[in-house]
Amino acid sequence: MIGVPGSGKSTIAQQLAEITQGIIISTDRIREQLYGEEIIQGNWSEIEAEVLRQMETAIASSQPIIYDATNAYPRWRLELLEKIALISPEIPRYWMAWVLETPIEICKQWNQNRQRQVPEFVIEKMGQAIANFPPTLSEGFITIYPVKPGYLDLKILLITNY
Repeated sequence: MIGVPGSGKSTIAQQLAEITQGIIISTDRIREQLYGEEIIQGNWSEIEAEVLRQMETAIASSQPIIYDATNAYPRWRLELLEKIALISPEIPRYWMAWVLETPIEICKQWNQNRQRQVPEFVIEKMGQAIANFPPTLSEGFITIYPVKPGYLDLKILLITNY
């Protein structure tokens, strides 16, 4: 998943998990596990270690993975994919980028309805990062799916684009 806070990543991740029988690995859930609340940003090294541990478990059991995080910056995406490549390198894996194209103003509105609200400047900053540095196939993705707000039938999107 690639998208700003409030763009609908977790909702789309849940839909994808149901379609693919995949496992959702969520940095917000991991923060809640480690620190008691997902709003606590915590230590990225600890969070990343748990992300990689969960990914290793999913890879070992051949489960599709849905990584629910902002992934706003190319460096974040590249570093994670490089680290994942070291986990059981003999097992092929294919990464698809699901880019939520929810307009920033809608993200801000949806953010107001969330239990955990993100400061608007963070939404704007991440939105600008994704606009300036959108994901590319050269980062290691086999395809990039743009997801418009309100898109409900992900099965059709999967079938028509893959």
